[in-house]
Amino acid sequence: MCCPGHHDPVSHLDELRQELTGRGWITKLLDPGGRRPALFVQNPDPQVTALNDHVLVAPLPSGGCWFWWPWASRIAPAGEVTRAADRVTHVLGSAAAG
Repeated sequence: MCCPGHHDPVSHLDELRQELTGRGWITKLLDPGGRRPALFVQNPDPQVTALNDHVLVAPLPSGGCWFWWPWASRIAPAGEVTRAADRVTHVLGSAAAG
C-alpha cells in the first residue's frame, strides 16, 4: 500500500531503520513479496531483548502517511522520523529504564 504523494513504505521504514540503528537499536527491514513491509525493532539491552515489535507504514483514509504499531495504533507521521524513533524507543525501552 502506497502513501499518496510520499515515498513508498519501504523508503519510510528504511529512514526509520537508519535513525534507530544510529541510536544503537537492533533493526531489520522486512520486505516479503506479496505482504506488507515492516521494520523489526529490538531493544539492544541483552537483558530485555523480548522488548521488540514491528513497525508498519500506511496511509490514513483522510490523507497522510503514518508509522503504525501492528495493533493499529499510530506512532508518528512518516515524515517525522525523529519523533517516530523517540516513540518507538520509549515504548520498547520502558522496562530497561526501570
